Amino acid sequence: MTRTLTADDDLELHRVGYERGDVLVRTALGTVAHRYRVDTTSPLVTDGLVRLEELDGADVRFLDANLVPLTVRDLRRFRILVKVADAVRSAQAAPSRPAGAPPARADLADLVEDALDNGLVDGVDFAVGGPPGDECLTFDADDDGFVVGYRDAGSTSTLFASRSFAQARAVFLDEACWLGAERGRGPYVGREQAVGTEGWTSAQVVAAYERRLLEGA
Repeated sequence: MTRTLTADDDLELHRVGYERGDVLVRTALGTVAHRYRVDTTSPLVTDGLVRLEELDGADVRFLDANLVPLTVRDLRRFRILVKVADAVRSAQAAPSRPAGAPPARADLADLVEDALDNGLVDGVDFAVGGPPGDECLTFDADDDGFVVGYRDAGSTSTLFASRSFAQARAVFLDEACWLGAERGRGPYVGREQAVGTEGWTSAQVVAAYERRLLEGA
């Protein structure tokens, strides 16, 4: 059975092994398993752009708008799934962060972990709230929200700004992976990047990333 994933689906799921797979299970798999929870505040979830497929038993998969399975890595990159801390959580979902509020230290650490997991080099391909390299993507928070920048030749230009941490996070990882691909590393090596988008508004940028993931555009 396949249905739309909604903001009411506060699911905890489990998986053993590398995140390029796409099948997760509802039942606990012990200490060797990774534990994830659906981010019910993700714009992709609240906009109804993700499908949930119920497989045999307790197995589930997430699908895009073309019903193509999404890997756990993609689900984390676009903040549809987040890792659950080792500490036991209550059954009550954690309260959502107000738009524009500073991200928790764990969120930034998780963002760095995701970038490293994609084969990128900290301080060379990307910098999260720290000193940037000579040419890299940067991620910072200010009073108005979150800013994704491109650092080169001693100056930083803003690529994207949003009051949504999830949106800025997705843009940051996507852009950093493109930069890494130019250097022969990361998941985008061998792919062609669209050009001519430099003058897009923030709304156009977010829509493009959603289409790239969920509509195959």
